[in-house]
Amino acid sequence: MNLKFKNYIILAEDFLQNNNLDRARELLLKSLDYANDEEKISVYFELADIYFKKDENEKAKSCFEKILEIKELPGAYYGLAVSLDLLKEDIRKVIKNYKKAIELDENYDRAHYYLALCYDKIAESDLAIKHLEKAIEIDEYDFISYNDLGSIYENLEKNDLAKKYFEESLEINPDYGRALFNMGVLYKKLGDNEKALQYYYDAIGKFDSPFLFLNMSAIYIEEKDYNGSIKILNRGLEDFDDSVNLHYNKSCSYSLLGERQRAKEELLKTIDIKKEALDWAIKDRDLCDIAKEIKWSL
Repeated sequence: MNLKFKNYIILAEDFLQNNNLDRARELLLKSLDYANDEEKISVYFELADIYFKKDENEKAKSCFEKILEIKELPGAYYGLAVSLDLLKEDIRKVIKNYKKAIELDENYDRAHYYLALCYDKIAESDLAIKHLEKAIEIDEYDFISYNDLGSIYENLEKNDLAKKYFEESLEINPDYGRALFNMGVLYKKLGDNEKALQYYYDAIGKFDSPFLFLNMSAIYIEEKDYNGSIKILNRGLEDFDDSVNLHYNKSCSYSLLGERQRAKEELLKTIDIKKEALDWAIKDRDLCDIAKEIKWSL
């Protein structure tokens, strides 16, 4: 190993440990002048990681392309696929590179996983299922793949299989918020509001999405428990105070309670965040009179 290369690498590692990405990148780039091919491969992987952290995905893509000019490696094809996906390039290119990674390493579980997500995006459900099953075969504790398999089956209206895989995901990781949320969605679809709410409540603090609280409020509204709806929407707004949907549902709930002034105040907050909400409300039987009053006053 060239001494100058070694020194640059040691210094770069120190800066990486201190999260000084820019200085580490400068030193890694300088090290390339003294590196052999195998060393260059290692440096380009490090640089790609830095570029990903800085959201410089085009530069990350370039690093993987440079690695592949030196040597075909599954990790380089995988990284290239990830960078192409982040750059929103043609999904066929993304798929091609994940498949290349798998050709070189059939047990590359993350390549199987993300390839499955690509197939799911283009509605190739059978292929998505095949690669998620392979990811699970490689890692039987892959609770994320179990959950995503459940999601595909739920979209295919195969609810028994969806439930099976959501349950397997939660058996491995009982605190996996997305699987808890998905179980709530599934039980709502099956008409069991009580069970749906149970899973939704379990997901609070574990699934970071306003849709969790929106779905819960929809159940309360359906059951004419408008105070329950407002209570859970207030909880959601603690985390997502700029959520148009949460404010909108809160306005609906106040309207259904007969509290017109509070409904109007909440609708005004909604419109402040998204002007189009006024058009939604005008077409909404629960809010149309209040919305027309607001429109006339503008």
